Amino acid sequence: MRYIASISALLLSTLAGPACAQSSSPVPAGEPMPDCHANVGYDRNQELPGYRVPDSKGGTVCVPFLPSLYRAPDGFDAGFHVDEFTDARLKARWAACKADAACLARLKPQLDRWVPPNKARSTRVTGTVDPMGRIDPEGDVDLHQIRRPAFFAREPYHEAIAGADPRTWIVEFTAPHDAFERLHLNMTGTIKLRGWYIEGAGVDDGTGGRTRALIVTSAGGGNQITAIQNLSDAPYTIDPTTQRIAENRFPNATTEGFGMARWRQILYRLNQAGFDVLAYDRRGEGLSGGFSDTNTLEQSADIFRALEQLRTGDGLRLHSPNGEVLAGEAAAGRLPGQQPVRNIPLLLAGYSRGSMTTGWAMQRNFVGACTYDLPEVNCAPPLGWTNIKGALMISSFGSGAGYVPDSPDLRDRDLFLGGMAAENNILFYPNSAVLAGMNHWPAAFFGKGLWDRAESLEGTIAAYRRIAGLKEIFVARGPHSIDTWTPSMLDRLADRMVAFGQAAIQGRSDVPGAAHWTTMRDLVASSPDDWEPSSRPAE
Repeated sequence: MRYIASISALLLSTLAGPACAQSSSPVPAGEPMPDCHANVGYDRNQELPGYRVPDSKGGTVCVPFLPSLYRAPDGFDAGFHVDEFTDARLKARWAACKADAACLARLKPQLDRWVPPNKARSTRVTGTVDPMGRIDPEGDVDLHQIRRPAFFAREPYHEAIAGADPRTWIVEFTAPHDAFERLHLNMTGTIKLRGWYIEGAGVDDGTGGRTRALIVTSAGGGNQITAIQNLSDAPYTIDPTTQRIAENRFPNATTEGFGMARWRQILYRLNQAGFDVLAYDRRGEGLSGGFSDTNTLEQSADIFRALEQLRTGDGLRLHSPNGEVLAGEAAAGRLPGQQPVRNIPLLLAGYSRGSMTTGWAMQRNFVGACTYDLPEVNCAPPLGWTNIKGALMISSFGSGAGYVPDSPDLRDRDLFLGGMAAENNILFYPNSAVLAGMNHWPAAFFGKGLWDRAESLEGTIAAYRRIAGLKEIFVARGPHSIDTWTPSMLDRLADRMVAFGQAAIQGRSDVPGAAHWTTMRDLVASSPDDWEPSSRPAE
């Protein structure tokens, strides 16, 4: 395995052939060198470097991790992964690729696949298995038709989230079309964003009392808050001859959207800990209107639109647990618990694509927002919501394209990012601005699999080290998708999210029970001896 030592070298290799300066090290200077290799199944089908660490049986085991593709060249200062992956640098690299016939031929199909409308990728799955809950997201929706948590109490689902039904409101917010829809499809007017608001009992304040606190959640790509998942369906199949993993396709006859049961389990755990939880489908997916589902910069603005509408009622409709429908002035201030949303502690939480949205929202609040999705980039000052106490980044993309993992199918991420922004006015993956701004965040939690394709382990460590306040990394022996983790792995992740959330609300300087580590080896060794099944070592 070889690791690209500079962006210019990669660009030369991309456009002119394989000859380029490269490094043989899978870890940055100062970290222990890996001492073993192991194969992982889902979703890499790849041999990876690892560290041999103690196991739960008194022996040792090789625990692999996904390294970074890019390594700062000798003599480059510490800003390499920020300076070389800015919006301007990425768009310039895309322009060079566009001018090269071979590079353009390779990248254009990738861009075309992700150009809205999302219907071309069949992402609206809610209601495909059971028509109860199917709506026209572009129309005037009867909020009574949206599935409530109690729907998931029935056979064969038996989801714990059903217990939250007496505390759940159906919410509908109003938002403008995004840049692609306005500039390429000539759309005008507004769209609606719909989902759930689950009221909590208050979070332990550390002094024997409880305080109201809200977590605004952003789900992973394709996740739809009320989509059915039958837990008897498997996410992948294993070829008995080659042992390679192939993803199963959904929807099928029994599952609308794979992974939603696991995400609802996380939401329920947070609510059981006392948090109010806001969870709505991103624009372009599930219950929400819009064609484009990929502009995570615009989706970060939707978070603040939703919070403001809870306060003012403008563009807001609510369906209460007892069936009452409120709109406009009548809905203003009803949530959270008739307390001003600017006065209670807030946390932002995102999983996978939702981590992109969460990262941009934190940037928007603490650093400022720039119009990277428009032909002319202009920047606004930070919003300055002082009651936002931190972010929970699950399977995070937050460290940007500079920390793309070293895996063959991921190597074009920087060109894809630049091309989507320049050609389609869509900012999907984050550039390095989010990473650069993390030193302004008050607190952050990172939860990930050790062979997570979103960002390398090195990238998550780099993000963690930029956080000046409360912080934690939890790592598991699994891939990017928590949907494939074992129930015990998911329980541990939820435990850590709750512990971090409580610590952030209490204003603590540390998270009780968090792993203590210094080196990359230490962090890998901190992962529980529990494996995603397709990568579990042979006995």
